[in-house]
Parts: sequence; C-alpha cells; structure tokens
Amino acid sequence: MEMLFCRRCGKQLENDNNHIYRCANGHMIYANNSPTVSVFFISPDNQKVLLANRVIEPHKGMLTVPGGFLDAGESFEEGAMRELNEELDLKDDDYGPLTYLTSTHDAYPYQNEIIPIVNVLFWSRLKSSKTLHPSDDITNANWHRLADIDFSALHADDIRTGIHALQKMFNKEKN
Repeated sequence: MEMLFCRRCGKQLENDNNHIYRCANGHMIYANNSPTVSVFFISPDNQKVLLANRVIEPHKGMLTVPGGFLDAGESFEEGAMRELNEELDLKDDDYGPLTYLTSTHDAYPYQNEIIPIVNVLFWSRLKSSKTLHPSDDITNANWHRLADIDFSALHADDIRTGIHALQKMFNKEKN
C-alpha cells in the first residue's frame, strides 16, 4: 500500500521503513495490515473440507472459504460469524465452536492496489440439519477431499496456508 499525503496535515509523505510513512511536520502514519477472517468447515470424519467458488474479482471462479474483511469494532470471531451469515446464511447455532487454526499474512489485490492483510483462520463443523445457501461473493459450496486439494485452484496463499494446516492437523498431508 502506498500513501502519498498525510491524513493529519496534507503534507507529502515519505516512506521511512516499508510500512511507516512520515511527513515534513513529523506525523507518522502506519500502513498496517488490514484484518480478515476465514472459516474452514471440516466433515465429521475429518476427510473433507467445504470450499466455494468466488463470484467476484479478484480470482473470480477460484476456490475459497467463507470470510472477508472485519468491520470497524468487530472481533475476529464476530467478523467470522457475520461473514458466515452473509455468505452461507448460517446462524451461530448452525455450526460448532469456531476453533482457531492459524494466522497468516497475504496481499489482496483490490482496484489496482495491493492491500496487505493478516488473516485469522478458524475451523468448525456444520450441524447436519443445515442447508447451505451460498450468496454474497461465493457460490457452489461443496465438499472436497482434504487429501486431494488442488492448490492451484485455491484463490490465495492464505487459504493454501489454512489447507496445509488442516492437512497436518488431520494427518492428510500428501507425500
């Protein structure tokens, strides 16, 4: 992310150190990672993961999981629950506890800009009685064998990191 002008005084910014900018008046501005969240649903037998297709750019058509940017004032768990409701029409009693999996960073291309993100990844299990209704920016939510995931079909490195973590957790890493 590049910043040109100080949001406090309007003076031109100079890049001090990768994510730190400073203006002539000494104001420091930080280009910190934007927080995001993703949720991986695992089948009861630990053999499958729920993946969906993106219906928007970037990476339209590629595989992903429910998730997105946090809204102002949201915790990671609140953001995850909101995204699950928006993207799969799930309420918090439609799935088990959100369990921390890992966190990672990535770069999200948006409107000719690269936004640095930090993604907190959770996993959970769906309750069997719930029918999924993919919407918002995903479609075609289907189960995929965890051991057979085509990593080139996944839309981003943060999702690949999550799949690797799940494979390791459930001992399904391909040799």
